[in-house]
Amino acid sequence: MKTPLLQRLDASPFAKWGLAALIFCLIVGSWLAVGRYRAAHVALPDDAPGPSACSLWFVGSSSMRRWTSLNHDMAPWKAHNRGIDDATFAEILPRFANAAQDSKPVAIILYAGENDIANGIEVRTVLRNLGRFLDLRNRMMGDVPVVILSMKPSPARRSIFKSQMLFNAATQGLIERMPLTYYADITTPLLKDGKLGDNYRADGVHMNPAGYGIWAGVVRQRLNDVLPAETVRRCVA
Repeated sequence: MKTPLLQRLDASPFAKWGLAALIFCLIVGSWLAVGRYRAAHVALPDDAPGPSACSLWFVGSSSMRRWTSLNHDMAPWKAHNRGIDDATFAEILPRFANAAQDSKPVAIILYAGENDIANGIEVRTVLRNLGRFLDLRNRMMGDVPVVILSMKPSPARRSIFKSQMLFNAATQGLIERMPLTYYADITTPLLKDGKLGDNYRADGVHMNPAGYGIWAGVVRQRLNDVLPAETVRRCVA
C-alpha cells in the first residue's frame, strides 16, 4: 500500500522533480561539506616526505605543483613540492596550518595569489591573505624564513598584468615590517626588452623547463643571500 507521499508523487510530475532536486541538493551539500572538512584537516601535499636538515618547502599553486624538475633543479637541497593545482589562498591557508605541524624546513618558498587575481579577487584581499600566511608562519613555525616569489607575467593572463605588478609592489612594502620574510624577483628575468620570453608552456600560464630554470637560479641566489652562510655551506657543499 502506497503512503500519501508516494500517492502525491505519482499524481504530480512536478513533485517528482522537486524530490529529485532536493536529493541532488543534499548530495551536493554533502560533497561540499566533505571538501570543507578536508581543507580544514588535510595538510599540504608532499612529494618528498621525511625529515631532513636541509629541506625546503615549495608552497603555492599549480605553478609550483607543476615544477616537476624541482628536485633536480634544487639539488643538493631536499626540495619538497607542496604545491596544489589551481589553488588560491583560501585553500592554501588551512592546509598550510596543518602542514606547519610537520618538522620545520630550512626555508619556505611561496608562490601564490595569481589564481586569486585571475578569479577577480581584489589585490588588497590577496595581500591580506598573504599577511595571514605569514602570521601562521610566525605562530606555528617561528624562525623559519619565507621567500616570496614575485607574481609572474603570463601570456594567457595579460589582462591582469597591472594587478600583478601592484601586488608585487605592495608585497615588498608589506614585508619591510615582517621578520624573516624576503622577496625574490622572478618577473624581471622572464622579460626580454620588456616582453615575455619563450619560457612558457602551450597553456600560456605555466613555466616550461627553461622558465623553471630561471626560477631555480633566482631562488638559489636568494637563499644564498638570506640564509646563514653556515647553513648554505652545510646543505650545498
